[in-house]
Amino acid sequence: MSDALRAAILAAADAVDAARPELGRLDGVAGDGDHGMTMSIGVRNIRTRFAAAPSGTSTPDLLRDVALAMADVGGAIGPLYSSGLTAMAATIEATGSARADPVTRLLQAVEAAELAVVGLGHARPGDKTLIDALHPMVGSLRRAEAEGDDLLTAAEMAATTAEAGAASTADMVARVGRASRLGERSRGHPDAGATSLAIIVRAMAEACRRAPVDDEQGPLCVS
Repeated sequence: MSDALRAAILAAADAVDAARPELGRLDGVAGDGDHGMTMSIGVRNIRTRFAAAPSGTSTPDLLRDVALAMADVGGAIGPLYSSGLTAMAATIEATGSARADPVTRLLQAVEAAELAVVGLGHARPGDKTLIDALHPMVGSLRRAEAEGDDLLTAAEMAATTAEAGAASTADMVARVGRASRLGERSRGHPDAGATSLAIIVRAMAEACRRAPVDDEQGPLCVS
């Protein structure tokens, strides 16, 4: 199962690399334009760590590898991803490998990530940050759990809501971080951090659709 997650993370890494120029352009509107480069350094670090990780590495350990890879990029975004991913790993480890509903397990992990990111960065929905993509994902996963959706449906909904959340930041005024210094001038362009998160979630949802399927658990994207 963790090998399917590894493949999904690597698919997200490829998508981030492909979006590097656009992410840099968006960040250049309100920052120093280095978001694309920073995220590319992160995914390079991920590939290096994954190359050293044996096949069958547990899901929590894979997520910790990604957290360490992102911690090494520095800046503001690295610690946020590292904190969120570490919280996801701890939550998944705490719930064990019981045959719980995979949507519930994913929801619990993403809820933990949001709490960790908010606790570190103190941003809230509407502040024009990656939270504006992450928070809608949590809501969509809660709805998916309540409606009994399968993992593929839940993942597609999460990707769609993350994309919509990222797009909505174009109409916001930044209240947190360097972009907040621009005031009204920060309006008119999507936030780079929210955009890169939406790209990651979309790539992982597409990879989930291509993953092997277990007759009892469904797509082997989350274990």
